Amino acid sequence: MDELPRSSSESPALDAGTWIGRVVIAVLVAEAAWGFIVSVTNNLVLPLLARTMGGDVQSPLYLGKGDFNVPALLTAVLELCFAGIVAVILNSFLQRKPRLMRSKPVRVSPIPAQPAVPLPSPPRAVAPVQAVAPEPPPIPPVATYSAPAPPPKPPAKPTKPKQPKEVYYNIVGEPINPTEDD
Repeated sequence: MDELPRSSSESPALDAGTWIGRVVIAVLVAEAAWGFIVSVTNNLVLPLLARTMGGDVQSPLYLGKGDFNVPALLTAVLELCFAGIVAVILNSFLQRKPRLMRSKPVRVSPIPAQPAVPLPSPPRAVAPVQAVAPEPPPIPPVATYSAPAPPPKPPAKPTKPKQPKEVYYNIVGEPINPTEDD
């Protein structure tokens, strides 16, 4: 009564793969057990009853000669054993918990101390000093012909924007001219 209910993530029985595996195990073991029961009945119990009852060969209650079929009985026992072994192996796979990603240990090395680098100080407010550049030697004038400069263009007058032309489309989506007649 004091137990806490488990959540779905904690209970492996609620996993669909686990349920399918358990159903496969149950069917496998049940089939082997049923085959064993049938074999024991046909190959051991029926011949024992035939021997104890005796009987007439022509009677409808005749159960046979009473010979035991030992190879068929051993085959059924081996089938049951193999089914049990396979069931145990499958169950061990189902009981195994999923592997978690294992993290590799990371070596942490200390960062070497970097030498302190002095930061550049902000520039001081000093009046700019103008350097006097030596004057270049005078260049003698050369006679050159220059074409007259084109007169400046008058400023463009703002034009009124035109109304956008209406475009009509047919049912297919092709533009058509409304003034054309077919």
